[in-house]
Amino acid sequence: MRARIGVLSLCSLLAACATSPNGRSQLVVPQPVSAVYSEVNMRLALVAAADAKGTCAESECDASKEFELRVARLGERLAGKAFDIYPDLRERIGRFEFVIADKGEPGTTSNASGTGGIFSGTRTLELSDPALAFVLAREMGHVIGQHHNENVATKIIVSVLAQVLLPMSGIIRSLSLLPGASGAAAASTATAGAGAATMATATAASFLGSKAMIASYWPKQLEEADGIALTILARMGKDAQETADALAAAEPRLDKGGWPQDLRASSSHVAQIAQGPRPDQERLAQLAASVPLKLTYVISDSGADELSPPARSE
Repeated sequence: MRARIGVLSLCSLLAACATSPNGRSQLVVPQPVSAVYSEVNMRLALVAAADAKGTCAESECDASKEFELRVARLGERLAGKAFDIYPDLRERIGRFEFVIADKGEPGTTSNASGTGGIFSGTRTLELSDPALAFVLAREMGHVIGQHHNENVATKIIVSVLAQVLLPMSGIIRSLSLLPGASGAAAASTATAGAGAATMATATAASFLGSKAMIASYWPKQLEEADGIALTILARMGKDAQETADALAAAEPRLDKGGWPQDLRASSSHVAQIAQGPRPDQERLAQLAASVPLKLTYVISDSGADELSPPARSE
């Protein structure tokens, strides 16, 4: 009994109540704990994703470098606006950093420390700058909204509860009822086997339970990240309708399931926020066929870079 109380006390110390930027109550772990766990999760996500095939041709390499430059420039500006909007953010992370992961599929990932991984396959979606800026800002939204901290807290709490709810004592008591004192060796072997089975059961229950819980509030986390992204983009002078149109243009190139499906959900959510009608199929085809917008950076006399109006190809 004391052991259970001690474990539950440790669980309560590790997790604390917090409030997301949207006012939603959260249970989160301290930043150093989340930083370690989320870094492991990010690396696992990168390992699970398929690597890009072979070496690129010269033109393909040039396109990849251009994509990396776009991510770096957009990421830098977005990070500056994020710290302006959320000044307390510096207490948790020192900076935002975006790195390109050489993966064949489109996608993003991040950790609680502010590092965002952009899969190189995302370039094949031919996202315009407003759409790409949203994708980066949405990943930042997960960090700002402490979603990594929340997910880690869920995993730890479910793991602890699985160990408490599947105690070894019940199995040992059952084995003590085995007939015959001469069967001590067999009982000992059975106890060890039962202990291993219980541990495996607790681990499986912990994994499946935490996965189910995280999946249950993932849609809410995604909506929060969308809202935070639009807030950051608004500080850059981008309105929600422009972002909604840019995301709608990318929809024909999005597969169903996984990360592309999440981007589809974000596209619908942003369109609702923009309170504009969804483009019809003809308009979607026109947007999809348009040349991606590019941002031009102008160095002013003060040394601050400013965003010039995007130029469209005729």
